[in-house]
Amino acid sequence: MENLIDMRIKGVLTMIFLDTGYFKGLYDKKDPHHDDALSIKDYINTYNELTVINTTVLVETLNRSVLTNMSTREIYNDLYYENQVIELTNEDYLESLRVNEFFGNSINYSDCTIINTMIKNGIRKIVTFDSDFMKVRGWNVIYSM
Repeated sequence: MENLIDMRIKGVLTMIFLDTGYFKGLYDKKDPHHDDALSIKDYINTYNELTVINTTVLVETLNRSVLTNMSTREIYNDLYYENQVIELTNEDYLESLRVNEFFGNSINYSDCTIINTMIKNGIRKIVTFDSDFMKVRGWNVIYSM
């Protein structure tokens, strides 16, 4: 399989990163962003964009499964089989520390792993309910608070 950057350069796909807050809103019917998350899901399905997450989002979302009526396994299967999952390496974690330092520790480390993943893979669009991602210039932040 071609890597994500090669596919993007060839114009094969448009990629969009999905943050943990989106999944919290999607899976938790009591979350204040639930309706927004459902609308975003319709948008993604309509435009057939490749959705991307990393292992940070996978783990954070699974940790929140207790807030839903779904089992952890159901959420795992949904996340893993419906999205391109990028597994982080030790190098990625070290690069994410540099991202954190660049932003003066004003963005939490988990979000820095997301920023690093997006930069590394040429992704410039993110679905999030976290305003910290507005600090990254030139990105298309969808439904930020």
